[in-house]
Amino acid sequence: MVKKTLILIAVFIGILFCAVGFADSQFRTALGQKAPALVLPEKPGYAPATSLSDNLGSYVMLNFWKATDARSRRAANEYTAWLRHHKGNKFRLLSVNIDESPRLFDEIVRADSLIKTTQYHVSGDTAKAIVDTYGLDKGLGSLLIDPEGKIISHNPSMKDLDNIFGR
Repeated sequence: MVKKTLILIAVFIGILFCAVGFADSQFRTALGQKAPALVLPEKPGYAPATSLSDNLGSYVMLNFWKATDARSRRAANEYTAWLRHHKGNKFRLLSVNIDESPRLFDEIVRADSLIKTTQYHVSGDTAKAIVDTYGLDKGLGSLLIDPEGKIISHNPSMKDLDNIFGR
């Protein structure tokens, strides 16, 4: 009887920790919250090293994508196309790929004609930390961050961006 009670308590505690962790990542990326800190490493021939704090004063589209996630890959293409047609705005695209293979990343950037200077590749512990911080284990997506660093939109459409930027 005591053994079953201890097992039930352990299971309950495990579920509680999972729920708290999920709620915490959802809170950190909620509308109106300051976006969690993010530092992206340089990839020679691609984008220079940057962080969200380096981009204060500009709108930042933070897009997370992976080769095996069709919706996120399509979003990377759509945001790239939008950026090509809307130059001159205080708008920065940080498109973060979390595939393990840098070669796959290179091939997709080339095949999809993505703007190299907007593309970042992370893997291993860095990717895991980003996935945990931004709650990406529940699905990839995009955040639009205002010039003060606050999240103002989740997965904005091109029409949403046109409305925000007056086009």
